[in-house]
Amino acid sequence: MKRTTRTLVLVGLALGVLAGVAFARPGGGDSFSGGGGHGSGGGGGATVIFELIYWLIRLLIYVPQVGLPLLAILIGWLIWSAYKQHRNKDWDSGPPVALKRAVSANDLKRLDPEFSQVLFEDFAFRLFSTAQRARGSADTLATVAPYVSDLARQHLLQRTPGLPVQSAIVGAMRVYRVEVPQTPVDANGIAMRVRIGVEYEANVTTAEHTYYTVETWLFGRDATRLSKAPGASKEFPCPNCGAPWQSSETGTQKCASCREVVDNGRFDWIVEQISLASSDERPPTVTKEVPERGTDLATYRAADVDARWMELETDDPAITEQNLMARLNLIYKELNKGWSNNDLRAVRGLVSDGLFDYLQYWVDTYKKQGLRNQLTDMGITHTIVAKVTRDKWYDAVTIRLWATGKDFVVKGETGQLMRGSKTKPRPYTEYWTLIRSRSKKGAPIATATCPNCGAPLKITMAGACEHCQAHITAGEFDWVLSKIEQDDTYRG
Repeated sequence: MKRTTRTLVLVGLALGVLAGVAFARPGGGDSFSGGGGHGSGGGGGATVIFELIYWLIRLLIYVPQVGLPLLAILIGWLIWSAYKQHRNKDWDSGPPVALKRAVSANDLKRLDPEFSQVLFEDFAFRLFSTAQRARGSADTLATVAPYVSDLARQHLLQRTPGLPVQSAIVGAMRVYRVEVPQTPVDANGIAMRVRIGVEYEANVTTAEHTYYTVETWLFGRDATRLSKAPGASKEFPCPNCGAPWQSSETGTQKCASCREVVDNGRFDWIVEQISLASSDERPPTVTKEVPERGTDLATYRAADVDARWMELETDDPAITEQNLMARLNLIYKELNKGWSNNDLRAVRGLVSDGLFDYLQYWVDTYKKQGLRNQLTDMGITHTIVAKVTRDKWYDAVTIRLWATGKDFVVKGETGQLMRGSKTKPRPYTEYWTLIRSRSKKGAPIATATCPNCGAPLKITMAGACEHCQAHITAGEFDWVLSKIEQDDTYRG
């Protein structure tokens, strides 16, 4: 082979391998990092990397005038990729913004022993979606006025004037800021404020556009108040008397039932201000190949995870890591089955209300495009408990799972392959959080039956068993899945 020809072959092979690294392990079941939906993070590509090293060495030996520049290009590309990955970790490969680091709000229990971060995050999750959908007009936003300040409502109204929001789906949410005063009142007896900052990564869809946003909401409340006990209702009533919210006078936030002014955080959390960090207009895509990241990252285990797990076992000797993982496997199996069929009804009783809404959004997106994300031969290969959170009302266990399976998108009618591989398994890891009421004891159930009455699991859209009418999707009777977080963004 002539020297010139050999040089071109080596360069072509090296560049081909380099491209393989750049696009190694694409997709990931519409992962959190890039496409939305029930996804997976990932990594790997070790074979490709060794192949790249081999051809680079040959180039450096036989054709150094090509090998050295190519090595410089590779180093530059790796530096740029690392920088871009660090900046661009928001949902759906959104805009390159620096995301907040999650913190615990447990310090709030010093003034409010009733506080539950699980309940607060559920409230913040639901309020975000409700307020976004109501932002089409001042009148519709008034329905959440007791929980969203006038300043925050004005911010929402200015986003897309005159365009009602059809859906608002939270892809990730994290508490990043907690302010707790030393005392609930100051020297003059005036109530101090506690504040919690929440960062959302979400998509907000109007009739014309879909926006991927990163925004922060600052919640405030009088430090003298205690958190309310959990309830099955997901509405936003008067925060003082609990009656359905209705203003007594036009233009005021005085409850028609108790006559109290309630839009000031005296009785419950209120959004004091909203800041939009990034808004990227882009339609949801379910056929785009997305690089996976994170499978090879070390597991983030909370420093107190073992101690908290021992507390859980002591309080409830019936629970073991083995039977909790059996419950996890049931949820995993049913979720993958429902997802593949574009029908999540069977999993309704196994996931929380907020997570169900999120998953349903992406199933509907597939249906609208005549597509189906098929997950075949899916299985969990390994698990590790990463975090255990306990408060007065809830226990929450975060588990990192390693799994693998064939993940591909097909056209619903023809079966034409649109993304992924029908033959090649794709390994991935995720962090799944299960929650259960603190008052519930007993071994987790590993069958698809109602945890209250034992009947086959048939749950209404309101989250109640069709047989016994008990609400079960808030973990009242057994563990339900409340979060799926990706390995490249999870930080404990």
